[in-house]
Amino acid sequence: MADCPGIAHLAEMADGGLARVRTPGGRLSADQARAVADAAETLGSGVIDLTNRANLQIRGLPLDAGPRLGERLAAAGLYVGGEADRRRNVLLDPLAGLDPTEIVDLRPLAAAVADALGSADVAADLSPKFSVALDGGGRAGLAATASDLTLLVLRGAEGRVALALALAGRPLGVATGQETAVAAILAVAHAAAALGPDTRARDLAPHVVAADLVASGLAAPGADVVWPSEVRPIFGALPGSRSGSRAAVVVPVAVGRLDVGQLRWLAARADEDGEGALVLAPWSAVVLPGVAPARAADLLRRSEAAGFPPVAVVERLTVVACAGAPSCVRAREPAKAAGLALLARAAASGAAPLARVHLSACGKGCAGPADADLLLLGASDAPGWTLHGDAAPRRPGPVLGRLPNADADAILGWLQRRG
Repeated sequence: MADCPGIAHLAEMADGGLARVRTPGGRLSADQARAVADAAETLGSGVIDLTNRANLQIRGLPLDAGPRLGERLAAAGLYVGGEADRRRNVLLDPLAGLDPTEIVDLRPLAAAVADALGSADVAADLSPKFSVALDGGGRAGLAATASDLTLLVLRGAEGRVALALALAGRPLGVATGQETAVAAILAVAHAAAALGPDTRARDLAPHVVAADLVASGLAAPGADVVWPSEVRPIFGALPGSRSGSRAAVVVPVAVGRLDVGQLRWLAARADEDGEGALVLAPWSAVVLPGVAPARAADLLRRSEAAGFPPVAVVERLTVVACAGAPSCVRAREPAKAAGLALLARAAASGAAPLARVHLSACGKGCAGPADADLLLLGASDAPGWTLHGDAAPRRPGPVLGRLPNADADAILGWLQRRG
């Protein structure tokens, strides 16, 4: 399997080649979304995944489809070619510029960082998994997302704005300014790249990185910062950031799985009801900015008819799932399909439990490291699922029970009995 896929650099999966379309900052135009849907339909299996880093993955591609896919997506402005393609790993709060509680809109910084990481001489030696997260201080708490380097906006006692830095989740105790942020990020990237293409931020010494940034004038010692402890997903209609401004609608995507029809539906809604753009959220959702407030509720109702889960369900029941069988060579159980069925059954029942459920077809935990109220864990060498409470795939703990298959009614019943 390829170490980290891109557009031309495909990963070999059980269901064919996998391409990852990076959208720095998570934003793409309606036309770009249609270009991804068209490519998935004509070159791949028509299955698209929305990842927990707000990228899109096209599944079921022929292993030699990279050049053709690159040509198609380059024409849409989604492929930059070369080593740069897999280095533009920039995660931005999807509500940037839309959330009235944020301190600074970091969309311009996200674009500048993506360009810098892709064009710098560091690109060829930097791990394609090296990631940057940018949090403008909004209510979603994006800075809680695991990243190599995280920048969180804070406002000082005198009203001055700075960006606190954390390395692999460890606060550095220093902050940079908006005018030096790109250079500070590149300095950390250079430090990682200098140690080899497999180096991640966790391999760097935080005190050395902090001291180097201060010595170079790219950061200064900062005040104590309260970092978000978890990401707070937001769904539904979000009022405009100013009085009388248009709203944003956050459409949930069940377990991050899209088909080409759904992606085209979102593109059409962006054109007809919004401002012609979509923003991908790392909590399995798509933001449609620029929607007239009077149309938001109707758009959400129509999203359910298009196969998206009701907001009322996903606000109570969080379901995450890895690709599972038949997509992954490690998997015997269809985790993604089971997650879709679980959300559909919860919606049909009208009584979704308040819980977080994680379906992981093996112990690797590709869908994320966070604990879940209920973990269903599969194995590569045996059929069925084991049940674990308050657990994660790499920390499963005691087995509470077993299921021969991930029956939605059985899972919902277990959650209700557990309370």
